Amino acid sequence: MKKRLMALALAVAVIISMTGCASRGGEAGEKGSDVQNQETSSVEDSSEKADSIEETDAGNKNEGGEITMLVLNGLASDNPDNQQAVEFQKLIAQYEEDHPGVTINLQAAAAGDIKQSFQTAALAGAGADIVMADNSGHAIDMAAMGLLYPLTELVTEEELLAQYQPGPLNSGKFRGEYYSVPWYMDCCGFYYNKTHLQDAGLEVPTTWEELSNALTVLKSKGFGGIITYDSAYAFYSFFYQNGCPVIDTSGDIPKVVIDNAEGKEAWNYICDIIGNGGMVESFKEANNWNKVYESFANGEATFLLGGDWCAGAVDNLAPDLDYGITVMVKGKEQATVLGGWTWNINSNCKNPELAFDLIQYINSADGDEVLFAEGKSSARKDFDYAKTLEGKEKLEVLTQQFPYTMPRPAIINEQAIDELITNAIMTVVYGEATADEALASLTEKINENIQQNYQ
Repeated sequence: MKKRLMALALAVAVIISMTGCASRGGEAGEKGSDVQNQETSSVEDSSEKADSIEETDAGNKNEGGEITMLVLNGLASDNPDNQQAVEFQKLIAQYEEDHPGVTINLQAAAAGDIKQSFQTAALAGAGADIVMADNSGHAIDMAAMGLLYPLTELVTEEELLAQYQPGPLNSGKFRGEYYSVPWYMDCCGFYYNKTHLQDAGLEVPTTWEELSNALTVLKSKGFGGIITYDSAYAFYSFFYQNGCPVIDTSGDIPKVVIDNAEGKEAWNYICDIIGNGGMVESFKEANNWNKVYESFANGEATFLLGGDWCAGAVDNLAPDLDYGITVMVKGKEQATVLGGWTWNINSNCKNPELAFDLIQYINSADGDEVLFAEGKSSARKDFDYAKTLEGKEKLEVLTQQFPYTMPRPAIINEQAIDELITNAIMTVVYGEATADEALASLTEKINENIQQNYQ
Protein backbone atom coordinates (compact mmCIF):
# COMPACT_ATOMS: atom_id res chain seq x y z
CA MET A 1 0.00 0.00 0.00
CA LYS A 2 2.85 2.36 0.83
CA LYS A 3 4.31 1.83 -2.68
CA ARG A 4 0.94 2.50 -4.28
CA LEU A 5 0.43 5.77 -2.38
CA MET A 6 3.97 6.89 -3.17
CA ALA A 7 3.58 6.09 -6.86
CA LEU A 8 0.25 7.97 -7.00
CA ALA A 9 1.77 11.04 -5.38
CA LEU A 10 4.72 10.96 -7.74
CA ALA A 11 2.46 10.52 -10.76
CA VAL A 12 0.57 13.68 -9.76
CA ALA A 13 3.88 15.49 -9.39
CA VAL A 14 4.90 14.38 -12.87
CA ILE A 15 1.67 15.73 -14.37
CA ILE A 16 2.24 19.10 -12.72
CA SER A 17 5.88 19.30 -13.85
CA MET A 18 4.99 18.18 -17.38
CA THR A 19 2.34 20.88 -17.65
CA GLY A 20 5.07 23.42 -17.00
CA CYS A 21 7.44 21.83 -19.48
CA ALA A 22 4.92 21.31 -22.26
CA SER A 23 4.97 24.96 -23.23
CA ARG A 24 8.60 24.55 -24.25
CA GLY A 25 7.54 21.74 -26.60
CA GLY A 26 9.28 18.80 -28.27
CA GLU A 27 12.65 17.54 -27.16
CA ALA A 28 13.30 20.43 -24.80
CA GLY A 29 10.31 19.48 -22.68
CA GLU A 30 11.55 15.90 -22.45
CA LYS A 31 14.94 16.97 -21.16
CA GLY A 32 13.77 18.74 -17.99
CA SER A 33 15.58 17.25 -15.03
CA ASP A 34 12.51 17.49 -12.80
CA VAL A 35 10.50 15.43 -15.25
CA GLN A 36 13.27 12.87 -15.54
CA ASN A 37 13.51 12.40 -11.78
CA GLN A 38 9.74 12.11 -11.38
CA GLU A 39 9.47 9.65 -14.28
CA THR A 40 11.84 7.19 -12.75
CA SER A 41 10.33 7.20 -9.27
CA SER A 42 7.46 4.93 -10.34
CA VAL A 43 9.66 2.15 -11.77
CA GLU A 44 8.94 -0.23 -8.92
CA ASP A 45 5.20 0.21 -9.42
CA SER A 46 5.05 -0.46 -13.17
CA SER A 47 3.87 -4.06 -12.93
CA GLU A 48 1.34 -3.19 -10.21
CA LYS A 49 -0.27 -0.58 -12.47
CA ALA A 50 -0.55 -3.04 -15.33
CA ASP A 51 -2.15 -5.61 -12.99
CA SER A 52 -4.75 -3.10 -11.83
CA ILE A 53 -6.25 -2.45 -15.28
CA GLU A 54 -10.00 -2.60 -14.99
CA GLU A 55 -11.74 -5.50 -16.73
CA THR A 56 -14.66 -4.46 -18.96
CA ASP A 57 -17.27 -6.10 -21.14
CA ALA A 58 -15.31 -4.87 -24.16
CA GLY A 59 -12.44 -7.22 -23.33
CA ASN A 60 -13.20 -9.54 -26.22
CA LYS A 61 -11.94 -8.08 -29.48
CA ASN A 62 -14.80 -9.73 -31.34
CA GLU A 63 -17.44 -7.75 -29.44
CA GLY A 64 -16.50 -4.43 -31.02
CA GLY A 65 -15.38 -1.30 -29.26
CA GLU A 66 -13.54 1.97 -29.77
CA ILE A 67 -9.78 2.37 -30.11
CA THR A 68 -7.87 5.65 -30.20
CA MET A 69 -4.44 5.77 -31.81
CA LEU A 70 -1.82 8.47 -31.29
CA VAL A 71 0.33 8.51 -34.43
CA LEU A 72 2.81 10.78 -36.14
CA ASN A 73 1.33 13.75 -38.00
CA GLY A 74 2.11 12.30 -41.40
CA LEU A 75 -0.09 9.23 -40.91
CA ALA A 76 -3.13 11.33 -40.00
CA SER A 77 -2.65 13.83 -42.83
CA ASP A 78 -5.57 14.53 -45.17
CA ASN A 79 -3.20 15.52 -47.98
CA PRO A 80 -4.09 13.26 -50.96
CA ASP A 81 -0.48 13.47 -52.15
CA ASN A 82 0.75 11.84 -48.93
CA GLN A 83 0.61 8.26 -50.17
CA GLN A 84 1.61 6.74 -46.86
CA ALA A 85 -1.24 8.53 -45.08
CA VAL A 86 -3.66 7.47 -47.81
CA GLU A 87 -2.61 3.83 -47.46
CA PHE A 88 -2.64 3.93 -43.65
CA GLN A 89 -6.11 5.41 -43.45
CA LYS A 90 -7.34 2.96 -46.08
CA LEU A 91 -5.96 0.15 -43.92
CA ILE A 92 -7.73 1.47 -40.82
CA ALA A 93 -11.00 1.76 -42.72
CA GLN A 94 -10.62 -1.82 -43.94
CA TYR A 95 -10.12 -3.06 -40.38
CA GLU A 96 -13.31 -1.28 -39.30
CA GLU A 97 -15.18 -2.83 -42.22
CA ASP A 98 -13.90 -6.29 -41.33
CA HIS A 99 -14.81 -5.78 -37.67
CA PRO A 100 -18.36 -4.42 -37.41
CA GLY A 101 -18.87 -2.38 -34.27
CA VAL A 102 -15.21 -1.32 -34.05
CA THR A 103 -14.40 2.39 -34.35
CA ILE A 104 -10.85 3.66 -34.65
CA ASN A 105 -10.03 7.30 -33.95
CA LEU A 106 -6.73 8.88 -34.98
CA GLN A 107 -4.92 11.52 -32.97
CA ALA A 108 -1.64 13.01 -34.19
CA ALA A 109 1.50 14.65 -32.84
CA ALA A 110 4.94 15.66 -34.07
CA ALA A 111 7.81 13.22 -33.56
CA GLY A 112 9.36 15.41 -30.88
CA ASP A 113 6.09 15.78 -28.95
CA ILE A 114 4.40 12.40 -29.18
CA LYS A 115 6.05 10.75 -26.17
CA GLN A 116 5.38 13.58 -23.74
CA SER A 117 1.86 14.12 -25.07
CA PHE A 118 1.05 10.48 -24.35
CA GLN A 119 2.74 10.44 -20.94
CA THR A 120 0.85 13.48 -19.70
CA ALA A 121 -2.53 11.99 -20.64
CA ALA A 122 -1.72 8.44 -19.50
CA LEU A 123 -0.52 9.57 -16.08
CA ALA A 124 -3.90 11.23 -15.63
CA GLY A 125 -5.59 7.89 -16.33
CA ALA A 126 -6.49 8.70 -19.94
CA GLY A 127 -4.60 8.86 -23.23
CA ALA A 128 -4.74 7.04 -26.55
CA ASP A 129 -5.14 3.26 -26.42
CA ILE A 130 -2.25 2.80 -28.86
CA VAL A 131 0.73 5.12 -29.21
CA MET A 132 3.62 5.18 -31.68
CA ALA A 133 7.02 5.47 -30.06
CA ASP A 134 10.58 5.82 -31.28
CA ASN A 135 12.55 2.67 -30.47
CA SER A 136 15.41 4.80 -29.11
CA GLY A 137 14.28 4.34 -25.51
CA HIS A 138 10.83 5.95 -25.48
CA ALA A 139 9.02 2.74 -24.58
CA ILE A 140 11.44 2.05 -21.72
CA ASP A 141 10.61 5.37 -20.07
CA MET A 142 6.88 4.79 -20.49
CA ALA A 143 7.09 1.22 -19.23
CA ALA A 144 9.08 2.32 -16.20
CA MET A 145 6.26 4.72 -15.33
CA GLY A 146 3.70 1.92 -15.55
CA LEU A 147 2.03 3.41 -18.62
CA LEU A 148 2.31 0.45 -21.02
CA TYR A 149 0.45 -2.84 -21.11
CA PRO A 150 2.73 -5.92 -20.91
CA LEU A 151 2.56 -7.86 -24.16
CA THR A 152 2.91 -11.30 -22.61
CA GLU A 153 -0.60 -10.81 -21.20
CA LEU A 154 -1.71 -11.03 -24.84
CA VAL A 155 0.86 -13.17 -26.66
CA THR A 156 3.67 -15.55 -25.76
CA GLU A 157 7.32 -14.57 -25.88
CA GLU A 158 7.92 -17.40 -28.35
CA GLU A 159 5.32 -16.00 -30.74
CA LEU A 160 6.88 -12.53 -30.60
CA LEU A 161 10.37 -13.89 -31.20
CA ALA A 162 9.16 -15.96 -34.13
CA GLN A 163 7.50 -12.97 -35.79
CA TYR A 164 9.88 -10.04 -35.26
CA GLN A 165 13.57 -9.24 -35.62
CA PRO A 166 15.27 -9.44 -32.20
CA GLY A 167 16.74 -5.91 -32.18
CA PRO A 168 13.44 -4.04 -32.60
CA LEU A 169 11.69 -6.42 -30.22
CA ASN A 170 14.34 -5.91 -27.54
CA SER A 171 14.05 -2.13 -27.86
CA GLY A 172 10.81 -2.43 -25.90
CA LYS A 173 11.98 -5.01 -23.36
CA PHE A 174 12.17 -3.71 -19.81
CA ARG A 175 13.00 -5.85 -16.78
CA GLY A 176 12.29 -9.05 -18.64
CA GLU A 177 8.92 -7.97 -20.10
CA TYR A 178 8.08 -6.90 -23.65
CA TYR A 179 6.07 -3.68 -23.98
CA SER A 180 6.50 -2.66 -27.64
CA VAL A 181 5.42 -4.28 -30.88
CA PRO A 182 7.96 -3.24 -33.54
CA TRP A 183 6.55 -1.68 -36.70
CA TYR A 184 9.26 -0.49 -39.09
CA MET A 185 12.98 -0.47 -38.57
CA ASP A 186 16.19 0.95 -39.96
CA CYS A 187 19.84 0.82 -38.97
CA CYS A 188 23.15 2.58 -39.41
CA GLY A 189 24.99 1.70 -42.62
CA PHE A 190 28.25 2.62 -44.34
CA TYR A 191 28.06 5.03 -47.31
CA TYR A 192 31.21 5.52 -49.39
CA ASN A 193 32.35 7.76 -52.25
CA LYS A 194 33.46 5.42 -55.04
CA THR A 195 35.50 8.07 -56.84
CA HIS A 196 37.54 8.96 -53.75
CA LEU A 197 38.36 5.33 -53.06
CA GLN A 198 39.30 4.67 -56.68
CA ASP A 199 41.54 7.74 -56.87
CA ALA A 200 43.24 6.70 -53.62
CA GLY A 201 43.68 3.11 -54.81
CA LEU A 202 41.52 1.71 -52.02
CA GLU A 203 38.92 -1.01 -51.68
CA VAL A 204 35.80 -0.51 -49.56
CA PRO A 205 36.91 -1.11 -45.94
CA THR A 206 35.15 -3.97 -44.14
CA THR A 207 36.96 -4.10 -40.79
CA TRP A 208 38.21 -1.66 -38.17
CA GLU A 209 41.79 -2.08 -39.33
CA GLU A 210 40.89 -1.52 -42.97
CA LEU A 211 38.91 1.59 -42.09
CA SER A 212 41.80 3.06 -40.10
CA ASN A 213 44.23 2.38 -42.95
CA ALA A 214 41.82 3.86 -45.50
CA LEU A 215 41.43 7.05 -43.47
CA THR A 216 45.21 7.45 -43.32
CA VAL A 217 45.60 6.98 -47.08
CA LEU A 218 42.67 9.27 -47.89
CA LYS A 219 44.13 12.02 -45.72
CA SER A 220 47.49 11.74 -47.49
CA LYS A 221 45.69 12.10 -50.85
CA GLY A 222 43.77 15.19 -49.73
CA PHE A 223 40.40 13.48 -49.21
CA GLY A 224 38.22 13.82 -46.14
CA GLY A 225 37.19 10.93 -43.91
CA ILE A 226 33.94 10.34 -42.01
CA ILE A 227 30.81 12.41 -41.52
CA THR A 228 27.89 11.47 -39.28
CA TYR A 229 25.43 13.17 -36.97
CA ASP A 230 27.28 14.60 -33.96
CA SER A 231 25.48 12.34 -31.53
CA ALA A 232 26.05 8.97 -29.93
CA TYR A 233 23.90 7.32 -32.62
CA ALA A 234 26.49 5.87 -35.03
CA PHE A 235 29.16 5.43 -32.36
CA TYR A 236 27.11 2.87 -30.45
CA SER A 237 27.83 0.50 -33.34
CA PHE A 238 31.54 0.38 -32.53
CA PHE A 239 30.89 -0.62 -28.92
CA TYR A 240 28.45 -3.29 -30.02
CA GLN A 241 30.91 -4.58 -32.62
CA ASN A 242 33.43 -5.07 -29.84
CA GLY A 243 31.04 -6.96 -27.54
CA CYS A 244 30.35 -4.04 -25.21
CA PRO A 245 26.68 -3.15 -24.54
CA VAL A 246 27.70 0.24 -23.01
CA ILE A 247 25.31 -0.40 -20.11
CA ASP A 248 24.43 -3.87 -18.85
CA THR A 249 20.68 -3.87 -18.18
CA SER A 250 20.30 -7.57 -17.38
CA GLY A 251 19.93 -6.94 -13.64
CA ASP A 252 17.50 -4.86 -11.60
CA ILE A 253 20.00 -2.00 -11.45
CA PRO A 254 21.84 -1.18 -14.71
CA LYS A 255 25.60 -1.47 -14.59
CA VAL A 256 27.93 0.77 -16.59
CA VAL A 257 30.34 -1.31 -18.68
CA ILE A 258 31.46 1.28 -21.21
CA ASP A 259 34.82 1.32 -19.40
CA ASN A 260 35.42 -2.44 -19.37
CA ALA A 261 38.19 -3.90 -21.56
CA GLU A 262 35.98 -4.17 -24.64
CA GLY A 263 34.51 -0.73 -24.04
CA LYS A 264 37.90 0.93 -23.64
CA GLU A 265 39.11 -0.71 -26.83
CA ALA A 266 36.10 0.61 -28.77
CA TRP A 267 36.39 4.05 -27.18
CA ASN A 268 40.09 4.28 -27.99
CA TYR A 269 39.38 3.24 -31.58
CA ILE A 270 36.84 6.05 -31.92
CA CYS A 271 39.19 8.55 -30.32
CA ASP A 272 42.10 7.44 -32.53
CA ILE A 273 39.97 8.15 -35.60
CA ILE A 274 39.21 11.61 -34.20
CA GLY A 275 42.82 12.28 -33.19
CA ASN A 276 44.13 11.26 -36.61
CA GLY A 277 41.78 13.60 -38.42
CA GLY A 278 39.41 10.86 -39.54
CA MET A 279 36.31 12.96 -38.87
CA VAL A 280 35.81 15.81 -41.34
CA GLU A 281 35.73 19.38 -40.07
CA SER A 282 31.99 19.82 -40.55
CA PHE A 283 31.36 17.03 -38.03
CA LYS A 284 31.70 19.74 -35.39
CA GLU A 285 28.63 21.45 -36.81
CA ALA A 286 26.63 18.37 -37.81
CA ASN A 287 23.89 18.87 -35.24
CA ASN A 288 21.27 17.94 -37.82
CA TRP A 289 21.17 15.43 -40.66
CA ASN A 290 21.10 18.13 -43.36
CA LYS A 291 24.69 19.02 -42.45
CA VAL A 292 25.63 15.36 -42.81
CA TYR A 293 24.05 15.08 -46.26
CA GLU A 294 25.78 18.25 -47.46
CA SER A 295 29.21 17.11 -46.32
CA PHE A 296 28.93 13.81 -48.17
CA ALA A 297 27.19 15.24 -51.23
CA ASN A 298 29.76 18.01 -51.77
CA GLY A 299 32.69 15.60 -51.52
CA GLU A 300 34.10 16.82 -48.22
CA ALA A 301 33.58 13.37 -46.65
CA THR A 302 34.40 10.03 -48.20
CA PHE A 303 32.30 8.03 -45.72
CA LEU A 304 28.88 8.69 -44.23
CA LEU A 305 27.53 6.71 -41.29
CA GLY A 306 23.73 6.80 -41.42
CA GLY A 307 20.51 5.01 -42.22
CA ASP A 308 18.33 4.47 -45.27
CA TRP A 309 16.86 7.97 -45.02
CA CYS A 310 20.21 9.48 -46.03
CA ALA A 311 20.13 8.14 -49.59
CA GLY A 312 17.22 10.23 -50.87
CA ALA A 313 18.65 13.43 -49.41
CA VAL A 314 22.10 12.78 -50.90
CA ASP A 315 20.56 11.96 -54.30
CA ASN A 316 18.63 15.24 -54.27
CA LEU A 317 21.73 17.26 -53.41
CA ALA A 318 24.13 15.47 -55.78
CA PRO A 319 22.29 13.36 -58.37
CA ASP A 320 25.53 12.56 -60.21
CA LEU A 321 27.51 11.49 -57.14
CA ASP A 322 28.90 7.97 -57.59
CA TYR A 323 28.52 6.34 -54.20
CA GLY A 324 27.77 2.97 -52.69
CA ILE A 325 26.25 1.64 -49.47
CA THR A 326 27.35 -1.39 -47.50
CA VAL A 327 27.17 -2.86 -44.02
CA MET A 328 29.02 -1.27 -41.14
CA VAL A 329 32.65 -2.26 -40.72
CA LYS A 330 33.15 -5.34 -38.57
CA GLY A 331 34.92 -5.46 -35.23
CA LYS A 332 35.01 -8.66 -33.21
CA GLU A 333 31.48 -9.24 -34.47
CA GLN A 334 28.95 -7.74 -36.86
CA ALA A 335 26.66 -5.20 -35.20
CA THR A 336 24.95 -1.91 -35.90
CA VAL A 337 22.66 0.42 -34.01
CA LEU A 338 18.91 0.24 -34.48
CA GLY A 339 16.37 2.89 -35.47
CA GLY A 340 12.65 2.91 -36.21
CA TRP A 341 9.21 3.07 -34.58
CA THR A 342 7.00 0.82 -32.49
CA TRP A 343 3.37 0.37 -31.39
CA ASN A 344 2.58 0.44 -27.68
CA ILE A 345 -0.63 -0.22 -25.72
CA ASN A 346 -1.69 2.17 -22.97
CA SER A 347 -2.03 0.45 -19.59
CA ASN A 348 -5.30 2.40 -19.24
CA CYS A 349 -6.68 0.73 -22.38
CA LYS A 350 -10.08 -0.83 -21.68
CA ASN A 351 -9.71 -3.34 -24.51
CA PRO A 352 -6.06 -4.38 -24.85
CA GLU A 353 -7.02 -7.51 -26.81
CA LEU A 354 -8.64 -5.39 -29.51
CA ALA A 355 -5.71 -2.96 -29.48
CA PHE A 356 -3.23 -5.79 -29.95
CA ASP A 357 -5.32 -7.33 -32.73
CA LEU A 358 -5.33 -3.99 -34.56
CA ILE A 359 -1.56 -3.66 -34.18
CA GLN A 360 -1.03 -7.15 -35.54
CA TYR A 361 -3.26 -6.33 -38.49
CA ILE A 362 -1.29 -3.15 -39.26
CA ASN A 363 1.93 -5.14 -38.98
CA SER A 364 0.72 -7.99 -41.18
CA ALA A 365 1.14 -8.34 -44.93
CA ASP A 366 -2.22 -6.55 -45.24
CA GLY A 367 -0.49 -3.40 -44.00
CA ASP A 368 2.65 -3.63 -46.11
CA GLU A 369 1.40 -1.11 -48.66
CA VAL A 370 1.73 1.56 -45.95
CA LEU A 371 5.43 0.79 -45.70
CA PHE A 372 5.92 0.34 -49.43
CA ALA A 373 4.62 3.89 -49.95
CA GLU A 374 7.66 5.32 -48.16
CA GLY A 375 10.17 2.54 -48.80
CA LYS A 376 10.13 1.52 -45.14
CA SER A 377 11.16 -1.92 -43.91
CA SER A 378 8.98 -3.85 -41.49
CA ALA A 379 10.52 -5.42 -38.39
CA ARG A 380 8.61 -8.58 -39.32
CA LYS A 381 10.93 -11.41 -40.28
CA ASP A 382 8.94 -12.45 -43.37
CA PHE A 383 8.66 -8.94 -44.84
CA ASP A 384 9.14 -8.52 -48.62
CA TYR A 385 12.20 -6.25 -48.67
CA ALA A 386 12.52 -6.47 -52.46
CA LYS A 387 9.07 -4.93 -52.89
CA THR A 388 9.64 -1.98 -50.57
CA LEU A 389 13.04 -1.25 -52.15
CA GLU A 390 11.93 -1.24 -55.79
CA GLY A 391 13.86 1.61 -57.37
CA LYS A 392 16.03 1.81 -54.26
CA GLU A 393 17.98 -1.41 -54.68
CA LYS A 394 21.12 0.29 -53.39
CA LEU A 395 19.57 0.18 -49.91
CA GLU A 396 18.92 -3.55 -49.96
CA VAL A 397 22.33 -4.29 -48.44
CA LEU A 398 21.21 -2.59 -45.22
CA THR A 399 18.56 -5.25 -44.70
CA GLN A 400 21.37 -7.78 -44.31
CA GLN A 401 22.11 -6.10 -40.98
CA PHE A 402 18.59 -6.40 -39.60
CA PRO A 403 19.15 -9.71 -37.76
CA TYR A 404 22.04 -8.21 -35.80
CA THR A 405 20.81 -4.68 -35.13
CA MET A 406 21.03 -3.66 -31.49
CA PRO A 407 18.90 -1.02 -29.76
CA ARG A 408 20.33 1.60 -27.50
CA PRO A 409 20.52 0.50 -23.84
CA ALA A 410 17.12 -0.30 -22.29
CA ILE A 411 17.61 2.22 -19.52
CA ILE A 412 15.33 4.86 -18.05
CA ASN A 413 16.00 8.27 -19.60
CA GLU A 414 18.27 6.85 -22.28
CA GLN A 415 18.21 10.21 -24.02
CA ALA A 416 20.40 11.61 -21.25
CA ILE A 417 22.92 8.81 -21.84
CA ASP A 418 23.04 9.73 -25.54
CA GLU A 419 23.82 13.31 -24.60
CA LEU A 420 26.54 12.32 -22.15
CA ILE A 421 28.27 10.13 -24.75
CA THR A 422 27.94 12.85 -27.39
CA ASN A 423 29.42 15.47 -25.07
CA ALA A 424 32.32 13.19 -24.19
CA ILE A 425 33.08 12.59 -27.87
CA MET A 426 33.02 16.32 -28.56
CA THR A 427 35.49 17.05 -25.74
CA VAL A 428 37.94 14.81 -27.60
CA VAL A 429 37.07 16.42 -30.95
CA TYR A 430 37.86 19.88 -29.56
CA GLY A 431 40.97 18.70 -27.71
CA GLU A 432 39.49 19.52 -24.31
CA ALA A 433 40.26 16.06 -22.92
CA THR A 434 42.32 13.01 -23.73
CA ALA A 435 40.60 9.73 -24.56
CA ASP A 436 41.29 8.40 -21.06
CA GLU A 437 40.09 11.56 -19.34
CA ALA A 438 36.93 11.72 -21.43
CA LEU A 439 36.07 8.07 -20.77
CA ALA A 440 36.67 8.37 -17.02
CA SER A 441 34.44 11.45 -16.83
CA LEU A 442 31.79 9.82 -19.01
CA THR A 443 31.72 6.69 -16.86
CA GLU A 444 31.30 8.75 -13.71
CA LYS A 445 28.45 10.79 -15.20
CA ILE A 446 26.57 7.74 -16.49
CA ASN A 447 26.88 6.16 -13.03
CA GLU A 448 25.49 9.34 -11.47
CA ASN A 449 22.59 9.28 -13.93
CA ILE A 450 21.75 5.68 -13.04
CA GLN A 451 21.90 6.43 -9.33
CA GLN A 452 19.46 9.31 -9.80
CA ASN A 453 17.03 7.27 -11.87
CA TYR A 454 17.19 3.98 -9.97
CA GLN A 455 17.47 5.05 -6.34
